[in-house]
Amino acid sequence: MRKPLLIGSAYIVLAFLANTTQSVFGKYVEKTLPIEVFSLGTFLAAFILLIPVIISRNFKDIPTNKGPFHLLRAVTGMTGFLLFIAAAQLTTLVNTNVLVNTTPIFIPILALLVLHQRIPAAVWVAIIAGFIGVVIIVRPDASIFANPGNLVALAAGLVTAIEFLVVNHLDDTESPLTQLFYFLLFGVFALGLISINKFHSIPQSAYWIILGTGLCLLAFQFLLIKAYQFAKPHEIGAFQYVSVIFAAIYGIIFFNESIQLETIIGAAFVCSGGIISITGSGTGQKTHRGSDLTING
Repeated sequence: MRKPLLIGSAYIVLAFLANTTQSVFGKYVEKTLPIEVFSLGTFLAAFILLIPVIISRNFKDIPTNKGPFHLLRAVTGMTGFLLFIAAAQLTTLVNTNVLVNTTPIFIPILALLVLHQRIPAAVWVAIIAGFIGVVIIVRPDASIFANPGNLVALAAGLVTAIEFLVVNHLDDTESPLTQLFYFLLFGVFALGLISINKFHSIPQSAYWIILGTGLCLLAFQFLLIKAYQFAKPHEIGAFQYVSVIFAAIYGIIFFNESIQLETIIGAAFVCSGGIISITGSGTGQKTHRGSDLTING
């Protein structure tokens, strides 16, 4: 393996370790904080941590003429994050991370429906494989409504795919720091509005968890940016599925979760579908590139 490819792979593995850790923090605060308040704290912590970086660059990342697209990215990104954390609280960490990682499979479908882009044959294979994996994991029958966590995680994957398409458009003119600044700014404002009636006494330990999640959010962004400075998205994008392994380890150690055979089989199909989608075509690579600079959920 070439040295730059090795470095890029290491960065992306660390990035998805940070991303998976967010779901662990979200699961820990399940009984102490409403999801909206936890998400507001996370966005606010990340925004405060970002401000010194913006100042050190003399605010040159602030100017933009893409306000509506930044707003759309913030709405979809914030929604994806809320669904991601909600899913982590409702179902296992493995199921959450597998189903959220259906994003590379949803992207070409949305590109076809919204952007009227042609889908190569290899990507259709990816979509079919991913769909089979989702059906195996979700097991759609009447009992799913008793614990809708898998559906919530799947919805997070779909919403995040929409966000990635918006980011793909913003990538043409906006720097990663510009995108992150407005993503967090709009997110803090919107989450503040929907959290007004949700505040109550917050345990001191929750503040540390919120700070940790904010750090993870920024680390995820930074590490992904670094990863794609060393390697192309289609070369190392498949490493995002390492999050499933991290989720399994976290779930077993911290939450005594067990892994069902159906989840393992379904995860294999979803991961295979995502890998094919990432590497399937030049068009697919361009569409997926937007996701490389954003948050999973």
